[in-house]
Amino acid sequence: MYIDTTTGRGCALSIASKTVTRKLVADGIVGKVIAKKPRYNDCMLLRVVNYGNGWIYVDWYFTDEPEKQPLWVPSFIDAELWKRATDKFHIDERLDDNIAEYLLPQMEEYLQSLSDTDLVSMTRDFLIKHGIIDTPVSQRRGKTYYFNENEVYCVDGKSERFPYERRIRYGLFKVDCEPHFNGNVWSKAVSQFEVGMTLKECIGIFLQTKLTYHVPRELSPVDCLIQYIAPPVYERAPENGNESTFDYIRITVGLPRCRFDSWEALRKEVQKYRHEIYRRAVQRLKDDSRFRKYGVPVNCLRLSNATLLRDFSIELLFELKADISGELS
Repeated sequence: MYIDTTTGRGCALSIASKTVTRKLVADGIVGKVIAKKPRYNDCMLLRVVNYGNGWIYVDWYFTDEPEKQPLWVPSFIDAELWKRATDKFHIDERLDDNIAEYLLPQMEEYLQSLSDTDLVSMTRDFLIKHGIIDTPVSQRRGKTYYFNENEVYCVDGKSERFPYERRIRYGLFKVDCEPHFNGNVWSKAVSQFEVGMTLKECIGIFLQTKLTYHVPRELSPVDCLIQYIAPPVYERAPENGNESTFDYIRITVGLPRCRFDSWEALRKEVQKYRHEIYRRAVQRLKDDSRFRKYGVPVNCLRLSNATLLRDFSIELLFELKADISGELS
């Protein structure tokens, strides 16, 4: 079973590793050898060590007599399932992290047996343990939101409890050292919390929250061809002394350097999409604030020259029409 931690429900299912860990500790896992990894002339044994303060890790040591170290198996987990999981456990990592990564996905029946009420309860205990009570959870428009000692979502509108600071976002509640709890999912859920809701009601929203990812739009051939369109350059003829006018507009369109096997192949691609290249250059000109200040309609210009340069760019030269009644071709 795949546990998707881009959803609140997936995060809550991962939190179930804490419950399983407590059951394993109660079952006597601490100090026991749980896996053997043979080496060339010895064997590495994985055992569970309690470092205190809730830090229970998978440790290791070597032995040349592995047969004297029987493997410990929990009383409430299938032995074969347990072996498949512990064979993948990482040393020097927390036991609950290993359980979330390698054991829980195999405990499909257990995970499916967990109701929303169970997940809300486990997540509540988890959040309280990480200090969510009386800690700023969100801050918007000068107001700070938090869960009070009665586990009710409140607002500190006058900054009486929490002084309003622009940088308080760095002090908002977050869960550290828990890779299976997705902070982005939590932040998205927080935006839907309402004042007066209980912590359990808010966790219910969290369970229903999921991140959405937009698939990048596939680039068209012309999008792949046009790397950039530089800002227009306005030029005057030597005899034109009026600085408020122009005679020519030069626009450079960048092209890819490594996409084509030869210069001839690049030239053919440019020729194939030349009309779309010209159209986008004209649109870039229309969007230019300086061009709008001149107040010259774009159909008063004509494309007088287009040059494919050896620096992998196209130089387009526009000039004012002698007869401005025509359209830009």
